[in-house]
Amino acid sequence: MHSYRESPVMGESYRIVGLWMRVLLLVTLLWGALVTVLSAAPRTRDVADFRADLRAGRVTYVIYESGHGDVRAMRWSNSPLFWYSMEDPWGQDTDDTYTVARLNADLTADLDAAEARPVLRKAKLRDNGVPAYPHWPFVVPAPYVSWTVKVAWIAAFVIMLGTARPRLGNRWAWFWLFTVGQIGAVMYLFSEPRSLWRGLGPQDPPPSSLGGGRGCALAVCFQFLTPVAVMGVGIVLPGLLDVLAGP
Repeated sequence: MHSYRESPVMGESYRIVGLWMRVLLLVTLLWGALVTVLSAAPRTRDVADFRADLRAGRVTYVIYESGHGDVRAMRWSNSPLFWYSMEDPWGQDTDDTYTVARLNADLTADLDAAEARPVLRKAKLRDNGVPAYPHWPFVVPAPYVSWTVKVAWIAAFVIMLGTARPRLGNRWAWFWLFTVGQIGAVMYLFSEPRSLWRGLGPQDPPPSSLGGGRGCALAVCFQFLTPVAVMGVGIVLPGLLDVLAGP
């Protein structure tokens, strides 16, 4: 009896499907990262602008931060790529005061009066920092479709664990890059089991692949570099989007 061997045509079909799956997961994660970065670098507006957008039905998502009984800051979006903030939501006018104690009476009333009620979420401490695990894929502020980023990250993580011999590093190296490094899922989909730009062609591993220790050290470096990169992208991209959006 001869053992079954997969035909070359069937093997090529699986590789093509796997390649397109990687592309789909990668695009989903990059989109989620872009929305998260833009939400962390909003342009400043006042309460009157926020309420005007609410009355016009333009607000789709609201994230507020509270402390010492007051809403200390608030961000809202008119679309996933355009974000604004109120750094002083209580202002000088008592009519524009939002407090935690009066949240149901004030902010919720404004939201209910809107033509289309946006998603309301209280910001967590990790929303403005870099945690020891990838928090951002699970809090992408995009209504109704944010679950796709969660699924994409989990799928990439499972694929990494199921890969017998990753090319650039072992599983421990990739584990640290996925978690502490924050961007390991994106890096993995770009480069494993072969570089995405090489298509289906074979590719040799590098002379020295990453072990767990080196992967952890690299992940820590990425953790400190990520806020700097986010700040730079947050400064450049909103201006570029304004230019593309036109007057």
